[in-house]
Amino acid sequence: MADNKKKWTVIDTVIVLAVAGACAFAYNMFSTKTTGGEKTTIEAVVLMANSEPALAEAITVGDAVTISLTEKDSATLKDLRTEQAQTMSYNAEDGEYINTVIEDRVDIYATVEMDVSETDYAFIAGSTKVKVGTKLPFRGKGYATEGYVIGITEGGQN
Repeated sequence: MADNKKKWTVIDTVIVLAVAGACAFAYNMFSTKTTGGEKTTIEAVVLMANSEPALAEAITVGDAVTISLTEKDSATLKDLRTEQAQTMSYNAEDGEYINTVIEDRVDIYATVEMDVSETDYAFIAGSTKVKVGTKLPFRGKGYATEGYVIGITEGGQN
């Protein structure tokens, strides 16, 4: 009776170690790191477009606001301004685009200050990536909405 059992060899061990090393290298190269980086303070402007005026009245400068769904990532509201909401529409008679005021709606611009870690790709506040164009939850005492980051300034005022 022939014994067809294969034995583990040194070559098998080398192959397994090479594959494991390649996997570890690929993970380090291609994974997005969300921790670490240089600590800094930023000010981010969050636009909450086409909102009800009552929302703007509920938001107060100095509020601690949550900018994530996890209730852990927070910022401090430093400045707030509102403008009459507008939409761009096409005027077929003149063949041009015009801005039209939206009645009973406002655009809210909230400037928040937060401590972040800086990476090559984004600022990280806790577990939340903060980049221009990022949609963020924006919640404080008595209000909850969401907005888009439209500007970031490094080294916010303390």
